[in-house]
Amino acid sequence: MTAAPTGTAVIGAALRLPGAGTLAEYWENLRGGRDCITRRQVDELRGLVDDALLDDARWVGASGRIDGVYGFDPATFGMAPRTALVTDPQHRLLLTIVHEALDDAGVVPAPGDRIAVFAGVGRNRHEELVRAVLRATGEPVDEVELEIGNEKDHSSTKVAYRLDLGGPAVTVQTACSTGLVAVHQACQSLASYECDVAVVAAAAVRVPDVHGYLHLPGSIGSADGVCRPFSARASGAVAGDGVVGVVLRRTEDAVAAGDHVRAVIRGSAVNNDGRKSGYASVSARAQEAVIRDALLFAEVDAASIGSVEAHGSGTPLGDATEWSALAAVYGTQGTTLVGSVKSGLGHLREASGLAGLVRVVASLEHASVPPTINVGAVAPFARERSALALSRTVQDWPLPGTRRAAVSSFGLGGTNAHVVLEQAPAVVDSVDRDGGGSIVLVSGRTAAAAEETARRWASALRDGVPVPTASRVSQQRRRHLAHRRFAVGEDPQAVADDLLVDPGASDRPTDGVCFVFPGIGDHYTSMAAGLRTLLPGFAAEVDRLLAACGAHADRDLAAWLSTTPSTGRGAAVDVRRLVSRRDDVRPASVDTVAVHAAVFSVQVALARALGRLGLHPDVVVGHSLGELSAATVAGVLDEADAVELLVTRARLLEAAEPGAMLALTTSEPPESHLRPGVWLAAVNSPRSCVVAGEPDAVRALADELAEQGAAGRLVPVTQAMHTPLMATAARGLDDVLARLRLRAPQVPLASNVTGTWAGEELTHPGYWQQHLTSTVLFGPALRTATERAGVLLEIGPGQLRTLAVQAQRDLGGAVVVPTVRREYQNERDDAVLLRALGQLWRRGLAPDWGALDLPEPGPVVPLPPTALDARELRVDADLEGLDLDGAVGTGTVVPRARPAAPAPAAA
Repeated sequence: MTAAPTGTAVIGAALRLPGAGTLAEYWENLRGGRDCITRRQVDELRGLVDDALLDDARWVGASGRIDGVYGFDPATFGMAPRTALVTDPQHRLLLTIVHEALDDAGVVPAPGDRIAVFAGVGRNRHEELVRAVLRATGEPVDEVELEIGNEKDHSSTKVAYRLDLGGPAVTVQTACSTGLVAVHQACQSLASYECDVAVVAAAAVRVPDVHGYLHLPGSIGSADGVCRPFSARASGAVAGDGVVGVVLRRTEDAVAAGDHVRAVIRGSAVNNDGRKSGYASVSARAQEAVIRDALLFAEVDAASIGSVEAHGSGTPLGDATEWSALAAVYGTQGTTLVGSVKSGLGHLREASGLAGLVRVVASLEHASVPPTINVGAVAPFARERSALALSRTVQDWPLPGTRRAAVSSFGLGGTNAHVVLEQAPAVVDSVDRDGGGSIVLVSGRTAAAAEETARRWASALRDGVPVPTASRVSQQRRRHLAHRRFAVGEDPQAVADDLLVDPGASDRPTDGVCFVFPGIGDHYTSMAAGLRTLLPGFAAEVDRLLAACGAHADRDLAAWLSTTPSTGRGAAVDVRRLVSRRDDVRPASVDTVAVHAAVFSVQVALARALGRLGLHPDVVVGHSLGELSAATVAGVLDEADAVELLVTRARLLEAAEPGAMLALTTSEPPESHLRPGVWLAAVNSPRSCVVAGEPDAVRALADELAEQGAAGRLVPVTQAMHTPLMATAARGLDDVLARLRLRAPQVPLASNVTGTWAGEELTHPGYWQQHLTSTVLFGPALRTATERAGVLLEIGPGQLRTLAVQAQRDLGGAVVVPTVRREYQNERDDAVLLRALGQLWRRGLAPDWGALDLPEPGPVVPLPPTALDARELRVDADLEGLDLDGAVGTGTVVPRARPAAPAPAAA
């Protein structure tokens, strides 16, 4: 008996039942009163069942069948194909359902987690079949392999082993009450703190396939293939197959963890009939006792129970006995609706109690009691005056106040279980539906599995799951597998559509990530403003760095940088801004010190913020001023020295004689361009360079190019950086460079000056003076960086994507990922960065999603499980073409029909 003062929360469930592969389908079938038992005429079963059976007048072609009995994805559970092939399909289905139930609960097992397994399976006929088939085909028979793969003892421990669950793993076998007894034991384990999460599962699947049975006088099989609980026409049960799993957690822990609590188990009890007239008979006294004990330990009154899911197998004696026990406890006051899901599913034997439990959970969630079907005239014993009523139509919850319900399961041999549940505690829906952008992640072990998972999640979003909720579940409550997709946005429809777009192959950056720091030219006053609310600590870091720069400049520099983010409204691109690109650059409009301070502060702060997300550079490279940011991140300069050098450098540039810079679409300009007063300032790519020099000479060149129809863009600066015109400024750095503590880079750094890897030369003051006067070899430096990095992560606004397209051959297919929008992009800042994080995640990196300040997700809601890439594995199929030892998914085994032996209608 279990006493749980705060109860046990049901936080997840998954199932395969006749007519239903999901909880939603199951509930719709129940509400719709659908009979899900498969009934076939004799002619339909020729070739599937022995003719001798089909020609027997007692043959009843009815069975509760499920889909996908032989479908399994061995690789997901670390199983070789041969091992999976000889494993009982019940064990395989148990693994699959537990995997799905944990996904539904949002529980991701980690090493050391105390997650328990309480599970049971049905009668095994598979081992005998395996032995016969392997011998017939000449395959060796490994007795240990057969035992581990098929014996009931190993069903729960196999789940714990394959899913790395560290709590108790106990196989429960009490015939038809197996599932509910396992729930009782799981609640005890949780209450005693043996475990923190418990998975309860049961599988009852007949192998080889069973399509019906012989109705024998005195047996429990229905005479007409219909299960009619508590009916005057009841003649027995119809056997069915099913697999059900639920995930449980102590209620207080579930609430604290933000789990989606479906219902709360208030208490449970288990007993046995003891000695009676026959092993298969039942005891009203024992059944009444177990019900009273469960209520006692649940600390609730019988009159508060609005619905009871009965064992209700459709056998006249069993139903009459059960009704009398129910009436003795629940039939004295109030109104209690009684029903049995066996009327539409058949008797699922070991899984029947869990099928009933899930029905009760759904009823509590929906405040509705589904009908018991196929009843017709109610049995006389159920018409007696009492507060019990057989639910024969869909009914609203019959009692006011807290919804409570109970479920019974009685095993052949007399082990009885009764569980009392109540509705989940109320949760405030605080989802921020008008918040910023969110990122939703889906993945799968294979591309096909990822595609199917994306389809399921897209459907859930379209059905009303809030994007922030899906975002948080996908980030923190799912395993992240090899094949990945993501979508960024606020609108559920748009996010759903984006998830369905095939992203193509993504090579993982086994050779690392390079942080690329752009230089001056693509800055704007509101750059990265929208990241202030997304990245905790980013705003404070930017402001602190700007203040430090201002202290050296003896003035406030923070005002230059706007904190108003882009709204992301309108067309994707602001064409006016894109076309103008600030061609008219007036010297008075540029505050060199403020611009340098803002660019440096944003870049360094962003790199540090990414570090707090667990994203660190394997390589760094910077363009012009960006190399100063790169050197700071790489440890060449400490922050105080970097700020002093930056401000001194900017002041010297501001005092330098005026200059201009012109971007060209060529790798190096013709000799005619490099006239007196014009020098090559930067080589950015095979189709991009910058010339710089005296203002009149550069503008004259720009005018000539315009007349010739050639492209050229004036850069928004007022100095001719990286030319001999900077010699005076470079000499002005003597004093500050002499004081700096320069170190060799702690992160590999590709140099602007040489285009190759930098080392000890960075510790020499002359390097930083040459950096001002010599051509920026950014293109060669990028090419060098890609020797060790497959991803180029642009830190701040810049033209890296354009340059990379121009230099595809040079960069060896490296992927460019921007983190900040260009000024002319009408897109939210947070969306751009989230997309960058998604790109990194697709390539195998693991950002700490929990560190982001994303929109409030509200209560966790169940989302579809990660799809498996299952194939059919059955030993009674043609073995030709089946690679027993090779990779999973190399082929599909086509089943060969075999006659089925008769089976009893219910165990």
